[in-house]
Amino acid sequence: MALVHPGGLILITGANGYIAGVTIQKFLDAGFRVRGTVRNVSKNGWMTSQYGPNFSLIEVPDMAAENAFVEAVKGVDGIAHIASSMSFSLNPQDVIPPVIKGSIGLLEAAAKEKSVKSFVYTSSQGACITMEPHKVYHIDENTWNEESKRAWELPFEGGFERMALNYLCSKTEGEQHSFRWVEENKPHFTFNSVVPNYNFGTLIAPEHTGFGSSAAMLKMLWEGDMTSLQMLPPAWYVDTEDTALLHVAALTLPDVNNERIFAFGERFCWNQILSIFKKEVPDKEFVDKVEEVEDCGTVANGRAEELLKRLGKKRFSTLDEGIKKFIPWMLREEKKKLDAGDM
Repeated sequence: MALVHPGGLILITGANGYIAGVTIQKFLDAGFRVRGTVRNVSKNGWMTSQYGPNFSLIEVPDMAAENAFVEAVKGVDGIAHIASSMSFSLNPQDVIPPVIKGSIGLLEAAAKEKSVKSFVYTSSQGACITMEPHKVYHIDENTWNEESKRAWELPFEGGFERMALNYLCSKTEGEQHSFRWVEENKPHFTFNSVVPNYNFGTLIAPEHTGFGSSAAMLKMLWEGDMTSLQMLPPAWYVDTEDTALLHVAALTLPDVNNERIFAFGERFCWNQILSIFKKEVPDKEFVDKVEEVEDCGTVANGRAEELLKRLGKKRFSTLDEGIKKFIPWMLREEKKKLDAGDM
């Protein structure tokens, strides 16, 4: 397969998202040019000054619309489809089909653009399994969250649990449909997925994007808001920069094709993170502890670690390393609020 070289143009969807922002920076640092998609360019003008002259924006208001990506894919060498629906609807029809349509629509657009050499789809642990306390599991390339498809059968009720089920099903079916489309259509580019769990670490311009996605969970823990965290089962952590590097590997290494790359760094629990917070910021008062149980699973993440090494990283970042990257952002946030008289 053709190799995407530095200087090539990478399309990254959902460019104002948490993982996407860090991934953009990693590609720019490696010498690539990046074109990012957002729903509204005028609301995201800050991104061009943030990332510099090798970055540009293009507007895709509705990823599930017909021919949504025709303009976006023109002249690109690689595509990282990171955007996904974050709808809070209880109706699976509002959540799952748009994810599938967006993914297939982008694949179809890429297939018509001869310059495209590689495509990576950002999936989730939710496409593999529904995490539960005390659940013993092993995740590998054949592990799919078929249980999540109950989203189509259950009543449209249940609050957080129902919305979470819709999300899990969207990630499962989005990734499965993408692999199936590639198998049936045999496009001229490589195709892989990166499958991460909770991403913790550095952020890009939270003054513009806020603390979204899994960064929001760390912010809640920092502030002592345990309402949502106590509903989340134990899981695995990955440094967002490692997830970003695995996207680089999936798009630039010619022997990586038709693979699910598991971005799982290590198991974690909220009390471990609390301990890091307390050690690094001893003058701040944190909650005492979180009632939780340990994760009981294993993941076939050896291939991901091998790819990181090929890009010059010896191993996955440890939880300690990832959380230490996050803490300065929270300290800046607190200082900003203090200066504004909000604390």
